[in-house]
Amino acid sequence: MHWNKALVWSARLALLLVLICLPVSAYAQDYSFILDQQVVDVWINQDGSVSLEYAFTFTCDPGAHPIDVVDVGLPTGDYSISDVRGDVDGRAIDRVDGDYQGGGDHGVAVWLGSAQINPGETGTVHVVVDRVGGMVYEDSDDDTYASTEFSPTWFGSEFVRGTTDMTVAFHLPPGVQPEEPRWHRSPSRWPQEQPDTYLDEDGRVLYVWTNPEAAPDRQYMFGASFPRQYVAEEAIQKGPSALAMLFAGIGTFLSAACPLACPFVIFIAIFVAVSRSQRRRKMKYLPPSMKVEGVGIKRGLTAVESAILLETPLDRVLTMILFGLLKKGAVTVLEDKPLKLQVEDPLPEKLRPYEEKFLEAVKKDGTLSQARLRSTMVALVKAVNNKMKGFSRKETMTYYRDIVRRAWQQVETAETPDVRSERFDQQLEWTMLDDDFEDRTERTFRTGPVYVPMWWGRYRPWSRPAVATAGGRSAKAPSSSSTPSGRVSLPTLPGAAFAASIVNGVQNTSSRIVGNVTNFTSGVTQVTNPPPKPSTSGRSRGGGGRSGGCACACACACAGCACACAGGGR
Repeated sequence: MHWNKALVWSARLALLLVLICLPVSAYAQDYSFILDQQVVDVWINQDGSVSLEYAFTFTCDPGAHPIDVVDVGLPTGDYSISDVRGDVDGRAIDRVDGDYQGGGDHGVAVWLGSAQINPGETGTVHVVVDRVGGMVYEDSDDDTYASTEFSPTWFGSEFVRGTTDMTVAFHLPPGVQPEEPRWHRSPSRWPQEQPDTYLDEDGRVLYVWTNPEAAPDRQYMFGASFPRQYVAEEAIQKGPSALAMLFAGIGTFLSAACPLACPFVIFIAIFVAVSRSQRRRKMKYLPPSMKVEGVGIKRGLTAVESAILLETPLDRVLTMILFGLLKKGAVTVLEDKPLKLQVEDPLPEKLRPYEEKFLEAVKKDGTLSQARLRSTMVALVKAVNNKMKGFSRKETMTYYRDIVRRAWQQVETAETPDVRSERFDQQLEWTMLDDDFEDRTERTFRTGPVYVPMWWGRYRPWSRPAVATAGGRSAKAPSSSSTPSGRVSLPTLPGAAFAASIVNGVQNTSSRIVGNVTNFTSGVTQVTNPPPKPSTSGRSRGGGGRSGGCACACACACAGCACACAGGGR
């Protein structure tokens, strides 16, 4: 009897557990996914609005809740739901409505309906927003410019995992010329210091930021400034004063729960990061118009012009010009330290414009005028920029890198020392474009004699190379002379000694031409590629939202403004 009662109670308990567990297992299923790719295009319109086009590629994790709705946050409230549409891999969605439950104040809910992405499946949710107003602001540093900032959607870390291949594209207003706009600083930890620049199919300047390993649960901010005449004057909004921005920033910082020592650590880290970023930025002297992609390869550039295209450090470019002038017999090095030159008279014919300007930088005492050298580099950068108009920078860079590779190949495969020496002399400027020039020179000339080039006497007139004599001793080489057959007999150096002379000579000459290369290049950059604008304009933010692929966004008047954006979901 007791046994029967125990059996009945056991059965009842088992049934109760089943009843309890069924709903638990049903509701325990949560949203979990990978955001494989996120692409967003932002068109900045003449009326101060933007048009947005999102493409989210999701992979729904096995056993997770289907992705059946995506909350898409919008940067301002100036939009109409009727201007929003979407699809999933070309399949119609159910509807778009105002039941937005992501962070922030503005957004729409995109209901996927029968096009939902089921567990184990991958699909691309395509969302188009024809117009969001109130997105252009007066630039805080230049009242002749306007600017826009935008942050693409990010997702709550409780829902998304892995990394995202992210692309953000800004289509600047119609009419903006390639040399006019300025990009804002790239986000922290973004692999590009500046965006790639193109012209889109409508001829509009296009800034493109890409990161194949972006964090899907992190906010990234992008921005651009452009002359205000390309946007309706009444559409340009004014941001708060710098003082208001400062107080807003201080308030935001103080509101954070942070240990006492944390502010100092953060300050030092930011200072170091900004200092490094600014130093790198000073070395980027190519103008924005140089980054606009055209079609085809620009052939016929000299090694020096190719060095500008490849954004070679300017001290190395100037050294290349000097070596070219030495080879042509236009100058002689009088002293090594400090560097002093003598301009020959008469000058050889058919000097290039940048060579003539370099010679103009030689002062009466033989030293070099830093101001005139900067002017030389500014003119050279502008000249190369003009030559590159309409051509593909990427294809052209690949073409000239291949020339460098082949130049070294000709030197390294020479069968005899005299042929190797001759080819190195002929290809010197091209080989100097190799990032591994120093090590490669030492490896190539490690053994065997080297025939010293004819111009060596103008480069090192105070020293003559030694030649090998019987018994392994050495003696000073005589000046180059003609043999009975009429052929010029060049002095030789041991390979290792020649390599060391070349390597040390290039390094020392580079440092002595410009002194502080960062300061020198910064002076050029200020003219050819002014610093990008800081983040001080209209901005859009995104965040986590409804479980299952969700987003939020909001707009701020300018940097430092507080936005009610947060993660979470319903």
